[in-house]
Order: sequence, then structure tokens, then C-alpha cells
Amino acid sequence: MADQLKKMNVVQLTFIVTVNMMGSGIIMLPTNMAKVGAISLLSWVVTAIGSLAIAYGFAEAGLLNQRAGGMAAYAEDAYGKDGYFQVFLLYFLSIAIANVAVASSALGYLAAFFPVLVSSPVATCIGVVGLLWLTTIANFGGPKITGRIGSVTVWGVILPVGFISVAGWFWFHGATFAAAWNPKGLRLVEGMGSSISLTLWAFLGMESAVQNSSAVENPKRDVPLACMFGTLGAAVIYILSTAVIQGIVPNADLAKSTGPFGLAFARMFNPTIGSIVMALAAMACVGSLLGWQFTLAQTAKDASETRVFPAIFGKANRMGAPIAGMVIMAIVQSVMALSTISPNLSEQFAALVNLAVVTNVLPYIISLSALFVMMRNASTPPARYRRNAAVTLLALAYSVYAIYASGKDAVLGGMLVMAIGYAVYGFLAPRFSSAGSRGRIAGASAAAAMAIALLALSAFIPQPAHAQDQPTSGTLLRIRQSGSINMGYLSGARPFAYKDDAGQVMGYMITLCQKVAEHIGSELRTAALKVQWVPLQPGDDIRALHDKRIDLLCGATDTLASRQSMSFSIPVYPGGIGAVLRTDAPAGLRDVLSGAGPSRPIWRASPAQLLSPQTISVVSGSQAQRWLSGKLNEFEIAAKVVPVSSVEVGVQKVISRQSNVFFAERSLLLAMTSESSAATDLTVLDRHFTTIPVAIGMARGDDDLRLLVDQTLSRMFRSPEFAGVYGRWFGEPDADARNFFRMSALPE
Repeated sequence: MADQLKKMNVVQLTFIVTVNMMGSGIIMLPTNMAKVGAISLLSWVVTAIGSLAIAYGFAEAGLLNQRAGGMAAYAEDAYGKDGYFQVFLLYFLSIAIANVAVASSALGYLAAFFPVLVSSPVATCIGVVGLLWLTTIANFGGPKITGRIGSVTVWGVILPVGFISVAGWFWFHGATFAAAWNPKGLRLVEGMGSSISLTLWAFLGMESAVQNSSAVENPKRDVPLACMFGTLGAAVIYILSTAVIQGIVPNADLAKSTGPFGLAFARMFNPTIGSIVMALAAMACVGSLLGWQFTLAQTAKDASETRVFPAIFGKANRMGAPIAGMVIMAIVQSVMALSTISPNLSEQFAALVNLAVVTNVLPYIISLSALFVMMRNASTPPARYRRNAAVTLLALAYSVYAIYASGKDAVLGGMLVMAIGYAVYGFLAPRFSSAGSRGRIAGASAAAAMAIALLALSAFIPQPAHAQDQPTSGTLLRIRQSGSINMGYLSGARPFAYKDDAGQVMGYMITLCQKVAEHIGSELRTAALKVQWVPLQPGDDIRALHDKRIDLLCGATDTLASRQSMSFSIPVYPGGIGAVLRTDAPAGLRDVLSGAGPSRPIWRASPAQLLSPQTISVVSGSQAQRWLSGKLNEFEIAAKVVPVSSVEVGVQKVISRQSNVFFAERSLLLAMTSESSAATDLTVLDRHFTTIPVAIGMARGDDDLRLLVDQTLSRMFRSPEFAGVYGRWFGEPDADARNFFRMSALPE
């Protein structure tokens, strides 16, 4: 009876399942899906069906087998101790690695309130290690305490995500959702395929009820219920929340957000509410780590009790917590966390995380395939057998696809881990020796010998082709090693690049550069490529490229003079110099600048000769200033040129009548005047004084980087969604604009 009081009930177990699945997965899921587009929502149909099939298989297996060990115990029914060991090893390894990744995610949310946590690689490492130990110590109270804590922290997800799933539709905008539907111009099947791998991982953790069965009051009843209810509830919340948020937050903002739900609530209410939601998300993420740390310790404890793992992992305190095993694993995970210090090690750790995904799904396949043997041994009625077999086959097919979607490197790594597992088990097998199992042990030893031979042979296998394609020098190599890309932009250049009231970097060029960063990250196979936005002042852009402070310049005028210092992408905007003046400016000045004939009869004089001396402003050091110095005489205007510091200052001088006309990039003038409180007093001339294409700048000689940039832009310009991107900043594209982008896009 005393032991029962220390164990979890069905509600607490369901919370463990839910928090393990949703704790860290759902918090960043909208951002990851936004990078594909709202079309990714279609993948939920496939993912939810596949995940529920897996959960159903585990629920049925739980009814037939209540032994400690969960999936490993199921595998033992069909494959003996070698199957038990393989499932245990793969699953144990996946949790150990993934927990460090969850700790890193939790630290990212906490950094919004305590920036010092990510102020340096060393600080990040210390923070991750601190979280790992904090959640380890919190589990010393045993499964009952862990269940209670989990039932509290899960509300950090349930409250904001549940609220937005139900009430968020009041803030939903169909136009926002439509613009986010397919920003990359993917085909339907392609869009679903690229996002299934995202939605799949959101359900990893459904097996938590199975793995913690030995810590449950009534495993035969509670494990199947918790498995199904937890998975079904998560599926409903996932679908509703990720759908509604796509219609609240514009796709470009959502795709680069580090706290999508906080951003959504900030737009729905105010930044304070957004910060509260971020705090709740951080709490939920820490709670998720707590649950996974407990699952890791419980898995090792169960394996120890079956003599598969050292006995020290099975020693528990009076509350049922295997403290010794927890401490050992915390030390191992702390060593893993050291990989966050160096960019190179960090990249290696990202590969380990991908491997953890494969080693998580492989036990699904092994343990679910054992259900057929379990049902035969239990003499399951034929009708139920056929139903369970059909659902299990669906679950197995989906699991195989999940491994396929993980990529070649992760699949190869999973194979090597399995080979190592068989090699290790070959030496453990004698401890399970019995007269009836000698044949199986001999088979295990043979498998071990074969595995060792395969490992030796793998040393001579050449690298896969894609590994040889990775960059060995230049900017792409630096990006790949650091896991980040530095994007420079001219601050205050609305609508090309600027910061909004919330401090978010926005604009047409920012949207394009964000898409470029996503493509580069995908091509380099760099997990979660981080974009660093670097504000620049006019005249500092070229120097920033030369000093390697930035990798790409988001917005630069492509001229022969500029090409002496940098290279350019294909054109992204038909730029050119325009002029703004007051609506009550002299008609003669308007006629001269427009290049039109006089608006009224004149006598023996040009319009310019009838004007009094004018004051003209340009931004100091700008292309407009260089152009004006050679063109002023052509206007035949007696004028004084006054340089100003920015476009905003130049427009203000026209408003205050300190300048008669201000020359600058025409799109900037249109944006500034439309947002000015004195918009009715200003007019931007229709005339384009020059045609200067705007492009993305980069260091000269970096052809590999330029190829990736041009690939992104060309595909984007050809997509039907690009009109929405352009229209957001400049209005509906006219025929000239459409022709410009059609001509700019390069063929595949």
C-alpha cells in the first residue's frame, strides 16, 4: 500500500505524456511550420493518423504486458533479451541526447528575461548544465512528486495554447492566412512532405506512459488510457493552435520569431501579455525537461532490474527515485552540454540530435512489431487481432517513413548505433544463459561478430556524396561552422528595412534575406540557422562586408562603381532616384523636375529661368548626391544643395519649407510621405530620374554563396505568392513590376 502511494495515477501519467510531447515541441512549432507556409497544416492529417496509430499500438501492447521496461519489455516477448537490450539502448540514448537539446531550448526562453544566460558560449553552457541539474534534483522526490510538478508546469502550455486555439479565432484574419499559405511556391505533395518531418517530432513522447509503467498505480488500465488521451489531446491542440496563429501573425514575422506564441499574444493584446506568455512557455519547457529526466532515470532503473544495465542504476530511495542513476546521467549530460561552447562542437551536437530522433523511432518499430507475437500468445480473438494488426501495420509504415524523412546521415548513424548495440550485447548475452537459450545466445554472438566486422568495414567506406558537397572555404564554411549568418541592413530605410515599434526588424529586403537564410540553412544542413541582423549607416555597408562583420548586405544599389567593392545578386527591386516637393511648390519647379512642358504660357524664357534660387536636399554620401552633382546644371536651376543625414530629415525639411525639393530613392520617398502626418502637403513626382536596380550584396569572389542567394530569389520571384510579398510593402505590382521580376528570375 505504501508503494502505491508513491506512484502516479492515470491523470498524472496523462500529464506526463502531454508535457513530454507538448512542453518544448509546440512552443516553437508555429515558427518551424511558418518557414514552409500554412500549407504545412495539411501534413497534420497524415501525422495525426500515424501518431494515433502508434499510440493505439502501445495501448494494446500495454493491455497484454505490464512488466517493467515498457517498449523493451514488449520487444522481449518477440525477440528475447537481445530485443529488450536493443530497444532499451536506442531509446535510452535518444533521451539522453534529446534532454540536452530540450535544456538548450528552455534556456532560450529564459534568456528573454535573463539575457546574461546567452551572453557568451560559456554562459550558455553553464545555463544548460544548471537546468539539467535543477531538473535532476527536482526528481529526487520520486514519481509522485514529479507527476505533481508536471501537472502544474503543463499549464504553461495548456493555458496560452488552449486559449489561442479557442479564442484566437476572434483575431484571425483570412488575408493574413492566405498570404501565408504557400510563400515558397511548393507543390501540394512537396509542401506536405517537407512539413511532415516537422509535425512528426511534435508527437515524440507518446511512449512516455509505456516507459513509466512501473511507476503507475494500475498499469493495465492507466497506461493505455494515458497513451491515447495524451496523444489525442495533443493532436487537437496542435492542429487548432498552429492553424489560428498563421492568421494572426504575418508569415514573415512568424518564421523568424523565437517566441511565436508570445508574439501572437502581443499582437492580440499588448507586449506585457506577450511577455507573460513567454514566461509560461519557459515554465512549460522546464517542466518538459523534468518529465524527460524522470523518464530517462526510470528507463535505466527498469533495465538495471533486468540485469541489462549496471545495478547502481536500480538503487532507489524511499520515495522510489533512482538517485544514483540520475546523478550519473546528469554528469554524462553535463559533458554533452560542453558541445554548446564551440561552434564546431555545436554543429556536431546538432548531428547527434538528429541521430536521437532516429534512435527514438527505431524502438517504435521493434516494439510494435512484437505486438503480433503478444496477441498470438494471448489468444486474442480473431476480429480484434485483425483490427490491431491493421492499425499496427499503419503505425509501422508511418514509423519507417519517419526514419526515411530524417535524412541519410541520421539513418546511417542509426545503423551504426544498432551495430554497436549488437556488439555490446554479444558480451552481455552469457549472463542470460540457460539451456533453452543457447541457440539465441549463439545467434547474438554471431550478430556481434558481424556488427564488429561492419564497423571495421565502415572505416573504409567513402563519405556520402552530399558530405563531399559541403563547403570547405569561404563565407558558407564560416556560416556552417558558427551556425549563424550575419545580415546587414541600412537602418531606417522603410519600407526596405527598419525596426517596428516592438523592435522587430521588418521590411521588404528583410523578408527576402530571411528566405535566403532559410535556403542556406537547408542546403548546409545546419539545424536552426540563426540570423543576426546588423544595422548599418550609409557609407558603412561596404566596409562591413570587407571587415566580415556581415555576410550579406540586404539592400544595395547595383552600379559599376559599387561592383568594384562587392558582388551582387540578381536584381530584387527596380530602384531609382525620385523627388518630393510640396503640393504648393511653384508650377515652374514642378515643370522643370517633371521634364514636361510648361504648364502655362511663358515669354522668351525657360521655366527654370523664371524661378528664384531653390534649396535642394540629398542624403549625404548617397547615390542621389553623387547623381545630382552631375545633373544640376541640366535643370538650369539656381540652387543650393544642402546635405542631410537621413531620408526622414530630408522629407521634414521639405515639410518645414527649409528645402524646396528632396532627392532620394523613390520607393523610400513614397513610403515616408504616405506615413507622414503632412501627407496631403507633399507630392512625389512620377518621374524616375535614374534606374538603379537594388540587389543583395556580398563579398566579391564568393560564387557559391551568390548561387544560393540567386536560387532563392529566382524561385521566389516565380512563385504565385511573391505578389503578396511585394504588395505588402509597395502595393499591387503593376505590369512593369511583374515584367521586371520575370526578367530578373534565372531559369533552373
